[in-house]
Amino acid sequence: MKKYWESLNKKTLVISLIIGLIGTVAANFGIGCYYGCGLGTDPISVYVDGLHVISHLTYGQISTINNVILTILIIIFERKHLGIMTVLTVFISGPLIDIFNVMISGMFPLESTPLVMRMIMLAVALVTFAVGTGMIVACKMGIGCFSFLPIWLSDLTHISLSYTQMFTDACFLIVGWLLGGVVGIGTIVGVLGTGPILGWALTKTENYLERYDPLVRE
Repeated sequence: MKKYWESLNKKTLVISLIIGLIGTVAANFGIGCYYGCGLGTDPISVYVDGLHVISHLTYGQISTINNVILTILIIIFERKHLGIMTVLTVFISGPLIDIFNVMISGMFPLESTPLVMRMIMLAVALVTFAVGTGMIVACKMGIGCFSFLPIWLSDLTHISLSYTQMFTDACFLIVGWLLGGVVGIGTIVGVLGTGPILGWALTKTENYLERYDPLVRE
């Protein structure tokens, strides 16, 4: 990570930071859409929802607590992936989730929103969450906190990130469901779709950054 940072030119650094911030906003907007559509959330949000049920804290507060714990694990096991985006995620992801939840529920009340519109929201949730996460990983300015487990497993086993993402999603799903989190068709879509879309977004973003500095792929 140190060598990577030292090799980056200033233009690439600024572009990477912007991409990371856009990815963070997109990923958390996707989480808000998952909650707002009422068709089941992505696996990580099922886990957060389960903790919400037993603790009565907001989704954002629970996410912040988990982010702190996961950041500690990143420092211990995946320090090479620690960066400014990891730190920013700890402080901004939770509030963003709560803001998007309020905004989306106000614009599309669950009880009066047609099913077709809720299905569109689900599709938006899947794409924005997966693409946003892929962008965060690609910019190499520190991973999102919940990305720790799939990346750690990928580094440990040399299995594709797409597959380790699917595996960890399934684990979050099971734990969240046991805690009382809501599971639905959106959850199934999230388990099957997040990994492949994330992998696609990761490759596309790396290719884009390579135009400015070939070292971003090393």
